[in-house]
Amino acid sequence: MAGRMYPDPERKRNRGYLGEDSSGLPPRDLQDRQQLRYELDLNSWNLRIWGVAASGFLTDSYNLFATNVILATLSFVYFPHERWCGLIINFFTLLGSVVGQLLFGYLADKYGRTKLYGIELVLVIVSTIGVATTSTGYGDISFLALFTFWRFVMGIGIGAEYPLSAVITSEWSSTSSRATMLSSVFLMQPVGQALAQLVGLFVLLGENRAHRLHELQCGIDTRHEEECKRIIDGIWRIVIGSGAVPAILAIIFRFFLYDCGLYTLEVKNKPGNAFRDTQRVYGAPETENSNGFPSPSGHMVQTTANGGTLTLPTPPEPESATSLQFSLPDLYNFFVRDKNWYYLLGTSMTWFYLDVSFYGFSLDNRGTLSDLWATTDAVSITSDLWCWHVPGSAVPSWAPSNNGSGLPTWQTDATKPCNTIYETLIEQTKQYLLTVSLASIAGSACFVVFANRIPRREWLTASFGVLTVLFLVTGGVYYGVAHTERSWGTVVCVAICHFMFNFGANTLTFIIPAEIFPTCYRCTCHGISAAAGKVGSIVAVLIVYGINAGYKSTTRQGLVFLLFATFMALGALYSWAYLPDVQRVVHDSTPDGELKKRLETRSLEELGGGYLGAVAEGQAFGVRNKWAVVKDKVRFRVGKGRKPLDGNEAGMEGGGGGQYPLRGGNVDHVHRGGGAVNVVNGTIELPAR
Repeated sequence: MAGRMYPDPERKRNRGYLGEDSSGLPPRDLQDRQQLRYELDLNSWNLRIWGVAASGFLTDSYNLFATNVILATLSFVYFPHERWCGLIINFFTLLGSVVGQLLFGYLADKYGRTKLYGIELVLVIVSTIGVATTSTGYGDISFLALFTFWRFVMGIGIGAEYPLSAVITSEWSSTSSRATMLSSVFLMQPVGQALAQLVGLFVLLGENRAHRLHELQCGIDTRHEEECKRIIDGIWRIVIGSGAVPAILAIIFRFFLYDCGLYTLEVKNKPGNAFRDTQRVYGAPETENSNGFPSPSGHMVQTTANGGTLTLPTPPEPESATSLQFSLPDLYNFFVRDKNWYYLLGTSMTWFYLDVSFYGFSLDNRGTLSDLWATTDAVSITSDLWCWHVPGSAVPSWAPSNNGSGLPTWQTDATKPCNTIYETLIEQTKQYLLTVSLASIAGSACFVVFANRIPRREWLTASFGVLTVLFLVTGGVYYGVAHTERSWGTVVCVAICHFMFNFGANTLTFIIPAEIFPTCYRCTCHGISAAAGKVGSIVAVLIVYGINAGYKSTTRQGLVFLLFATFMALGALYSWAYLPDVQRVVHDSTPDGELKKRLETRSLEELGGGYLGAVAEGQAFGVRNKWAVVKDKVRFRVGKGRKPLDGNEAGMEGGGGGQYPLRGGNVDHVHRGGGAVNVVNGTIELPAR
């Protein structure tokens, strides 16, 4: 009795890695986990889970990409001739995201997903208010320093959203709906990008109606300089402050969400709570007993719909030999002994290379888009310009002949130096929506439709390859049509690139890390992978800034396209060599006796077996092993005319001399045409010839 009233303190410690075969779970808990999976898989797409996760992801995307909207207005008011200020703001925002992803990923695995879920939105709300109210005080506070500090704090909240939303969505989803749910959440990223642009546009139009902004010729006519700065200063504050509204709405629901039963059972070792919380979200399955149902281990679980009674679970059986979560032995076993660093390397490097190109295109790309849309070369700042002779004109002070520093930083279109800040902001919004937002939303929406119809790991590799070709083509097209009437060709190519980003690599680098890691380290590994991506985005910002500052060619953007193609090719290599298949090919028998092939998504528990579990199924990892498999396939197709083993296919007996592993079978030794392929510790040994 005393043991039940005062449980062993060790049971309060989180369980660590369960092993590739889940041998760290006692038989009773294994049965409970099977029951939980059964209950989860009875359901499909869940609006409640999606709404909670998507609302936060929308907020974070809005706040992150609002940079594209507000930097021109900030430059106009506070630093019209300092080009490095935008770099500092973006750098510290992204650095904050890295901190948030690493910190909250670890904390979510350690203390529970929902204990952290909502805190990151509090950070976003507080920092949004801080950014929107930033001022210089009585002339003794650096506006840039204070603004950057609050953007760094906001970045922490934005970064925290990635592992939390991804993993909570993944764990609460049924196996069949997991990819659709995750991609639907990620759809909010391009929607948030577009929303930031639209809010900025509506605020600008509203201020124009209220204050005749266009008639004041702000930026050109210095006679209204102070009035213009006051109006423009209010625009960016409203745009940023609006980002707190969806965060406030989302946070209400987040504090009433529960940890998924899989985490509660596997890590927290609380099977009763696991069943209770699952039924709170999905309801109880149909059973003969209306008050509750016995799980396979005999735990009685309350049904919230019928108000049954909750019976305390029976005393637990002795624990299996499982290391404690985040202990050095457990980390060593998971990452080193069982070689799951392969997975982490694959997810981290693919996300890194993806974000180098994606954020190089999507963050602070005002000047880039203006250059792509330009139909003429840059116009020199001379007295031939009509705006030179406007009363109170600021244009003569920009001219190099008058020792000026050139166009101010808010004026991003060198072909239209007489544009006011109002006209510049209108042009930037139009170019961003048509080139980036619409294509990105279309790409993400298409992926939601095809998420379960395409082999996701293979498509990640293929999409990187397609993007490599697209970047090379875009670079070539740019060099051919830049600053001519045919510049629309480059714009179309860039839009296609953004479509492919979201139809493939950008979405999949978010989804796959939420699927392939075990429950005890799923948030941590997703956070590390996402942080690697944000490091890539920092690299992208620095690369683009360096090229624009140090390479004075008028067609330097073509170099950026060609350079980014290299990163896409490296992303294809890492996704091909280091990531597992998250689906299997299954052959079903039809009534007429034929075999119909379909894709079946693997469960989180199966994928949680990690590297060793995947190798046992016949998958290969590493460049050398993958290349050996490719050569072997080619050799047999050419020399034998037979289909070689594909460890991803299951449920089909051998035919024509070939052999296919049955689902869940161990294929460490697969006989093939007089030889055997031996998989030993992930190394593929080909038969002697």
